[in-house]
Amino acid sequence: MKEVNTNETNSIDGKPIRVLYIEDNEGLAYLIQNKLALKGYLVEIARDGEEGLEMYRKNSYDILAIDYEMPVYNGLEVVNILSSEGELSPTIMITGAGNENLAVEAMKSGVDDYLVKDIEGRYIEMLPSVIGRVLKQQQLIIEKRAIEEEREKLIIELKEALENVRKLKGMLPICAHCKKIRDDNGYWNQIEVYFREHSDIDFSHGICPDCVKEFFPNQSEET
Repeated sequence: MKEVNTNETNSIDGKPIRVLYIEDNEGLAYLIQNKLALKGYLVEIARDGEEGLEMYRKNSYDILAIDYEMPVYNGLEVVNILSSEGELSPTIMITGAGNENLAVEAMKSGVDDYLVKDIEGRYIEMLPSVIGRVLKQQQLIIEKRAIEEEREKLIIELKEALENVRKLKGMLPICAHCKKIRDDNGYWNQIEVYFREHSDIDFSHGICPDCVKEFFPNQSEET
């Protein structure tokens, strides 16, 4: 899903909002296309559910507007098919067969909003604001998802940090003579081996001045 950044020019990241309107009433479809075009939307029309499925699969749309009663596949069937194939673009159902049961079923299928065709055509005037609303809802979902992903990442990092702390916590049995460390299985390990296996610490080796004097007295005198 793309990140949405809408503004007053009805665009996303500087590009016109692309709408796929699936409507078998050709006159009504072109009426809405022209109305939305005047407000800056780019609207493509599919004349039935089958054509709508084909167009949706081949192109990328920011909004799917769909009639319910259509040939081949009705609006709910189209929504269910597309939802089964992947994440659905924000979807608005526009239908003359409006009733509460259909609205509930549409919302359960993944429709974001629902408009009933009224004789006066008020729904056409409402459509741009509904499009804006569902895009803002999508933006909120994206932001919430990003916050949750960041939270999960932080939890994992904290668990890893805590685990590293636990690895080095407690009393270590160490040989007073050779300084080897006894692990939980009773084996004695070189101190650098033990720390390398139980932490992110690695070692570089050198000789301190006291050991140079003790083990390499000639070299100590020369320096």
